[in-house]
Amino acid sequence: MGRTNSTYRNHLDRFIEQFKPFRKGLRERNKQYLDRLWEKAHQHAAAGAFMNPSNPGLPALVSIMLGLQKEIRHNREEIEELRQKVEE
Repeated sequence: MGRTNSTYRNHLDRFIEQFKPFRKGLRERNKQYLDRLWEKAHQHAAAGAFMNPSNPGLPALVSIMLGLQKEIRHNREEIEELRQKVEE
């Protein structure tokens, strides 16, 4: 017997689908950045599924912020390493 409830990933995909007109309105050079945000939402879909939300907007946004925080932390560490190499 199949599942009767949609998975979080299904909800997330439908949520992202709603932003197609928004993406279409973006300048071509900015579309890649929106796509990267959606990738971050998908990277943490397992955590979002634990909430079992019917509206994936909030966990998607938190997942995106989490991904951005990780990226910021990585960039700061890399900058610090480069700064130390320059000072040596």
